[in-house]
Amino acid sequence: MTQTTFATTIAGKPVKDIHSLVAHHLLVVGQTGSGKTTSTLSLLDQLQRTNYTTIIFDPTGEYSKLPNSVTYKLGENAYLEAGQLSAHQLREPLQISGSPLLNDKLSQAVDALRIQQNLVQTKKPYVKIGVPIADYQKQLAKLSNWSRSFAPQQLAEQLIEEFVIPYSDERADYALLGQQYDRQTINREWNAIVTIRQRLASDAFRVLFDPEPHPGIFKTELNFVIKMFLEHRSSHRTLVIDLSKLKQYEESQRVVISLLLKNLLAARLQKPNSFPVNIVLDEAHRYLPRDEHQLADNGIFQVLREGRKVGLSMTLTTQSPLDLPARLRSQFANLLLHHLTSPEELSSLAIADEIDLHEISQLSTGEAVLLLANEPQRKINVNLPKWWGNNHDRNGKDEG
Repeated sequence: MTQTTFATTIAGKPVKDIHSLVAHHLLVVGQTGSGKTTSTLSLLDQLQRTNYTTIIFDPTGEYSKLPNSVTYKLGENAYLEAGQLSAHQLREPLQISGSPLLNDKLSQAVDALRIQQNLVQTKKPYVKIGVPIADYQKQLAKLSNWSRSFAPQQLAEQLIEEFVIPYSDERADYALLGQQYDRQTINREWNAIVTIRQRLASDAFRVLFDPEPHPGIFKTELNFVIKMFLEHRSSHRTLVIDLSKLKQYEESQRVVISLLLKNLLAARLQKPNSFPVNIVLDEAHRYLPRDEHQLADNGIFQVLREGRKVGLSMTLTTQSPLDLPARLRSQFANLLLHHLTSPEELSSLAIADEIDLHEISQLSTGEAVLLLANEPQRKINVNLPKWWGNNHDRNGKDEG
């Protein structure tokens, strides 16, 4: 049934106060075909109607069907500015690893390329042989937040320029950055440098950072888009960050989601606003680190842990609560439970004692049990959004 309310209870009463669902972090759980995607879309539809600011991180492109959404698609009308990332952050989406020495040199290479682009106004590598250290330090001192941009496609070439040393005899001039290439060290790090060069030439790099100009195509930096939505309440619009072009680069997609969420949280912490923002991520377990020890550094976990104090809530969906680390599950005060059959799944939730497994296992598609903080649980039927056309099958493949 298509209605203007999010859901109705079994007694037929409408569930109207949808803001209470996202006043705390909300976890939507259910097996494939149980209706959790429909529930998320219906919730988003109602939040949009009430002018509630929502930002969707969409790794699959599935949420493009949401009407009145503003969609920025990475690799088409949106990009990441490499200069907004530290050398450490830049390594992650490109899956670049190396020795501690190479990592230090990568940071120095980023600084050198920033000098080239912002002060010298060229995108060529900075040749350091014969350059006085004092002159270079003066150039570094001129760099500031306005001069963070650089030509990331030149990183591999610039790395080679970082391996310079004085002559090893009486000609050595220690006032210079270097007088010759340290060929022995370059050879030792060569495999890593070649890997970096290959990654910079990859399709994933072009999707992420798109360093080449495209006449006639206007592109916007994703962090800028997110910052604007955080600072200005949207007018019945939902922001969709479409990351589907990275679907075949799972690790890069995982890192980009984490980075964007960390930047989003940092922007809100730096400049809190009065209006709340809900952040949505479907099948969240796919975008968490495989190593649970890395969870604390993940953007999803950081927003869950720190976001509510600055008006950020998260709505995550997953097929099974067991797919999420226990530390992450504990952050959810609100739950929307669709069809589940496993006692282990139920017992993994903090409110397991309050739920009847038999009742949960008997839920039909579109039915759910809603548990909100400090409220009695309710069995509900989720309503389809008004715009849901005849071409959508409630039991179809796009229903998680």
